[in-house]
Amino acid sequence: MAVTSPAAAPHLPNLLIIGVAKAATTSLFRYLAQHPDVCPADLKELRYFSALRYGEPLPPLETYSRHFSHHSGERYRMEATPGYYAGGRTVAEAVDRLLPDARAIVSFRDPVQRCWSWYRFVRSTARIPKEMTFPEYVDRCVHLHREGTDGRRENQPFWGLGGGCYDTWLEPWLEVLGERLRVEYFEYVVSAPRDVVEDLCDWLGIDRTVCAGFSYAIENKTVQYKNKRLQMGALFVNRRSERFFAQHPGLKRSLRSAYYRVNGDAAEVRMDAPTRERLTDFYAPHNQRLVTMLDAAGIAGRPDWLGTHRAA
Repeated sequence: MAVTSPAAAPHLPNLLIIGVAKAATTSLFRYLAQHPDVCPADLKELRYFSALRYGEPLPPLETYSRHFSHHSGERYRMEATPGYYAGGRTVAEAVDRLLPDARAIVSFRDPVQRCWSWYRFVRSTARIPKEMTFPEYVDRCVHLHREGTDGRRENQPFWGLGGGCYDTWLEPWLEVLGERLRVEYFEYVVSAPRDVVEDLCDWLGIDRTVCAGFSYAIENKTVQYKNKRLQMGALFVNRRSERFFAQHPGLKRSLRSAYYRVNGDAAEVRMDAPTRERLTDFYAPHNQRLVTMLDAAGIAGRPDWLGTHRAA
């Protein structure tokens, strides 16, 4: 019989990194996973609640719980699925109902840079043609966004634009989780990772002193490819070996470095100024609404793209 009650499914997570994609969620997951009071899932992205974004039923809870079967008494059981955030109220209420004590972290990033990073990511994974320029990509994103179809599963490669409208989903997450929601920023995770992780430990009520011994390597950095067939093979191996690599991150970094020396494309491509300006104009009202929501929630300390600086 499928498990439908949280009480009947042991080892459910109580710490979620819910978003956003290309905003250092992998790095946050790897950093926190080093803490002795945190038990990371056997896979980073479990996507359990993602079905709700597309109007589909949730799988049995036992399929979620088994990813933490190795739990051995740690205070937190953690997973990181960046797509949860855009599920808004539907996903937030499901999290609150099934994981009533769970805390959630969302990391925001300058949406212009996030859109560029998402474009480079889906291009590097051959989900869009390598020949598609960034202006062409943004044109397609705008078209789908105006149609209201950019959030569909089949249009996920073109989520670069819509995924940066953070104001669309913050309010329901705050209303449902309240102080159990933590807002962080990519810019600070990159520039001062230890400070961010220590502050997160304070929020979680766990020892911050152990953070001095953590590795703060940058994770999930996008690199373009030379040969598509070789790239598709490497992506296949990476997917099939995800559990193994999660347990051996050092080996994965070594193999990844060796692969990039063979098939990585070092050609530097930069965002063109007209498209940057176009995106800046598009996101301006969204960013302003985000600031208003953050102010109303008493969340201070923001990066320059939101017009303020991190609190001391």
